[in-house]
Amino acid sequence: MSPSPEPTPGLLRGSARTPAPRTLIDVLNATVAEHPEASALEDEQGALSYRELAIRVRSVASALGAAGVGRGDRVGVRMPSGDRSLYVVILGVLAAGAAYVPVDADDPEERAALVFSEAGVVGVVGDSGVLVRDGGPSSCSRRRRPGPTRRP
Repeated sequence: MSPSPEPTPGLLRGSARTPAPRTLIDVLNATVAEHPEASALEDEQGALSYRELAIRVRSVASALGAAGVGRGDRVGVRMPSGDRSLYVVILGVLAAGAAYVPVDADDPEERAALVFSEAGVVGVVGDSGVLVRDGGPSSCSRRRRPGPTRRP
């Protein structure tokens, strides 16, 4: 029986560098910087460039921040699939430092209520694109987690 060949030098010694961790917002920012006028989204309304997408994402993140959404919060998203607003809102939630909890717009109300309740969302963004909370913005008490949020 012949001895096993030696592993390729460096493969098991960690010579290859692992890329730095990146979020989806980091990827968006890098793409905006490299290809600002490239088409990011296209639907029946036409194309949206990465620069235009980033502007809309910042607007959503800013509105969410003004409504009290911050790092570590969970935000329900219940919008029709395939509409550019859905993708802008999802990215806006992430840019605000929060996590999105999706429920299909066609799912029964009971399912949405259960998912959002179990997830502990601070509010839900629906078809209108507006964050809605039970009892209004002042009724939601939560602890904001420390740390900066990244902006697109």
